[in-house]
Order: sequence, then C-alpha cells, then structure tokens
Amino acid sequence: MVDHQSLMPKIDKIEAKELAQPTASVPQTATVKKIPQKKEAIKLPKIMYQLVSVSVSENISLKNVFIELARQAGVDLQLDHTIDAKIIFTAQKRPFIDVIKSMCEMANLRYDVIDNAIRIERDTPYSQNYNVQFLNLSRTSEDQLAVASDVFSSVGPAKSNMSDNVSKSALKATTKNDFWNELEENLKTILESGQEKGSYSMHRQAGLVALRANRKQHQQVQLYLEKLRHVACCQVLIEAKIIEVTLKDEYRSGINWQTVGTKGDLKLNAKFGDMAQKGAFLDPASAQADMVSFGAEGSRFSAIANTLQEFGLVRTLSSPRLTVMNNQAAILKVAQNKVYFRLNYDKMYNSQNSRESTTVSSDIQTVPIGLIMLVQPSIDPETGEIILFLRPSISRLTQSVADPAIDIAYNASINVDSNKLKSPTPSLIPVVEVREIDSVLRLHNKEMAILGGLMEVRSSEHKQGLPGLDEVPLLRDLTGSLTEGDTIVELVIVLKATIMDNSATPDGADQRLMDKYTTDPRPLK
Repeated sequence: MVDHQSLMPKIDKIEAKELAQPTASVPQTATVKKIPQKKEAIKLPKIMYQLVSVSVSENISLKNVFIELARQAGVDLQLDHTIDAKIIFTAQKRPFIDVIKSMCEMANLRYDVIDNAIRIERDTPYSQNYNVQFLNLSRTSEDQLAVASDVFSSVGPAKSNMSDNVSKSALKATTKNDFWNELEENLKTILESGQEKGSYSMHRQAGLVALRANRKQHQQVQLYLEKLRHVACCQVLIEAKIIEVTLKDEYRSGINWQTVGTKGDLKLNAKFGDMAQKGAFLDPASAQADMVSFGAEGSRFSAIANTLQEFGLVRTLSSPRLTVMNNQAAILKVAQNKVYFRLNYDKMYNSQNSRESTTVSSDIQTVPIGLIMLVQPSIDPETGEIILFLRPSISRLTQSVADPAIDIAYNASINVDSNKLKSPTPSLIPVVEVREIDSVLRLHNKEMAILGGLMEVRSSEHKQGLPGLDEVPLLRDLTGSLTEGDTIVELVIVLKATIMDNSATPDGADQRLMDKYTTDPRPLK
C-alpha cells in the first residue's frame, strides 16, 4: 500500500515576505489600449512569495501536488479537473508563485492570480483582441540616379560598333512598405510554431487584431507587438541647411576642410585629396568629383555657418525640416515648375488631290527649379543610431535656348511668295544646373553631418556706357567699359537627425514662432 503522505510535496513553513518584484500572470483585459515600452512588474499578495521546497516524480499526480501546495501555503485554489499531466520537478526554497509558474510551463498549463486565489487550467485556445494602430496603406517609392556620356543615350541603347563613347552608370533604390501584409506573415509564423495552431483575423480599418491561441502564443504575439510598435512608430526629425559659399580668391580651390576640422565642435574624420588644399587655381576636372564629408559634435548650425564665413560669403538657400517615421520614405519639394513647350509637327501629302496638310501642336512640359530632398531613416531606438538614405537635389535656371525645330518647321512651310510672313515665336528650352547627392549616412542621435565639395564656376559680365553711344561700335569702345570675371561657389549641406520623443514639447524657437504667427484664438498647445 502506497503512503500518500510520502508522495506529498514538502513545504518549508517560514514567514512570508515580499521578494524582488517577480512577474506573474494576471487576467488580461479584452483590448490592449496601450503597449508600454517597458513592462512593469505586477505586485501580488505577500502570501504568493512564501518559500517552498518540492520534489515531484512521474508517479505522482500533478493535481495532488497543486492541492497540497495550496493547502499548506494557505492559498485558495481553483483547479481544472481535466488536468492529467505528469512531470519530474524539484525545487528548493523558491517562491511559491515561481514554482507554480515553472510547473505550469512544463505541463502546458496556464494560471491566473485572482486576489488571494490562484486558478490553474489547461492551456486551451482562447480569444483576445489587440489594438494595432497603423495606416491601412501600402507605399512604394523608387529613386533613380542615372548618368550617361553617350550622346545617343536618349534615343536608345548605344551599340558597341557605333562609338567608343558608351559609358553609362545608374543607381536605383526601391522601397516597398506594406505594414499589414508583413504583420500577417509574422503572425502566421508565430502561431504555427506551437503544438496547437492558433488563428487570427485583422480589421485593418479599425486597427484591431483578433487572436485565438493558447497562453504561450498570446504572450509571444504581445511581446512581438510591443517591439513592433516601439520600433515601427519611432520618428526622427531631419533638419537641414543648404548653404552656398562664394569663395574668396585665396580659397578658389575649395574650402580648406582640414582647417575647419580643428575648430570648435567640428571634428574631422576623413581622407581628403587635392580639393582641400589652398591654391590660386581650380582644376575643373576634379571640381565635381572630390566630395568631402565629416561630422560635427554639438547641436548648433550657427557654429558651422560662422566657421564657413572665413572662406567667403555665406548664403543660406534653404532650411527644410521634416519629421519621418522609421523606414518610411519622405519627399520635401520647394521648387517652382518652369514651363516650356515641346512642338509636334506633322506634314502629310494627299496624292489624290495633290494637297499638303500640316498639323502643329505642342505639349506643356515642366521642370522643377529649387530644392527636392528625399530621405528615409532606419532608427535603432536602443543604441540611438540612425542610418539615413539621403538624396538632395538643388536645381537652378542658368539660361534658355531656342528650340531649332521651330525654325525648321517654319522654313519648310513657307514658299517663294510668302516672304511677308512674320518670323516665328521662339520656343525657349530651359538649361538647368543640377547639383545633387545620393548617399547613405550613419549618425547618432542629435549628431550633425556635413556634405561639401559641390563646386561651380559662375561667369559674370558687367557693361557700362553712355546712353545712345553704346550702339555704335567705335564709340562704345571709347566711352564704355566691359568687366568680366569668374566666381567660385561651393555648396555645403548640413544635416542634423534627432530621434523624437512622442511626449516631447516644442522647443523655444518653435514655440515663439507659433505664438508670433498664429492668430487663431484657439492656439496650439
């Protein structure tokens, strides 16, 4: 005959005391309203932290073990009668709640603490709703930078037997963001990992996920959603200054970045070529090729601008600011669309009546003149590092050239008796100067990066003379003057990336701006 008393677990009776805030399972609400970044410990009654010792073999019924543990610990017990699991378990002087938790995990059971009672049952699937707020939107962005030195590249691919000048290069970046499809795939992976497969349904418009699964799967899904919300909803503030420096004569070869890197908060950490040296001459072959970049410790744009004034006249072209979510592409465009026309000329001859018919039409074309900046950040909120894909493009209208197709079409349409026709109105095509950078940067939170080396030679011509005499060639040379010169301009882009805190308030400058220019009687707070 088996002595049941010898099979009962041994419990050390000592005074109950509160230990170091262990995490225990509690009844969960129907909807998760807020997912904290850090899970707070749940305080349980002191009776749950009594130290116990227990030794269970495979011959002992687990139901009897739970009953005896609860009786000797003085804890009310609610036990599922269908529990038939058997385990081998030993614990020495461990908190009562930790022993229950470990035994339930081994036997695929779940428990809940209700006041001074503990409820233990089989871990069967149950339903629970999760609040996942994200846009029901799928985004695809594509960025391409292509350069071709083949003059026939606009017509079609150049053949190797036509010319040796067939050099081409292209850089293409494609981004696809579909939050809900990726979430669906990840939920499938989590729910298929256990012994029992769970099920789910998503309401994308309301941002709700209904999950039917066991306790382990619910815990895995909730931990995944906590991490997902914390990382995917991070935002970064991108502040940029597009600065144009008209260089002095002694710095016509470019800004001496080696000198800049030794002043104040500017820290130089890069290798430089001949571009960074002082000189009286500029090599046009290397002006657009030698780009430099370095970082800056500190958070003030004014320090950089003041340092650059040593090399010439500093002018700020633009100061864009935008807030971007993690791994979401954003485009900032501050530009004027310059309009020009493309002529379509069709001439047909009808052999039946020996007549010609001409059809002329035009298509409106536009080209942006100004600033276009594409950014996409990847944020690591734990380390404070930001990987930033950056594509700023600054364009400027330099001149306009006449479309030769107008004169060709006009000369083809007139005949000998049409000499009295007026000359056609020229169609001007804009010549646009574009300076752009396509780069991937790694920054720390509140760190600044500087991109420079984009240089340009601008020719200037200044005429002076007496009115009426400047039309006569000989007198124009005697009474007038002509001054020509070249100006070297370098473009500098300063960037600062700051990880945003959702609870942060506007800084002093932003608050003063809103107070000064916002006349709404209901101000933003």
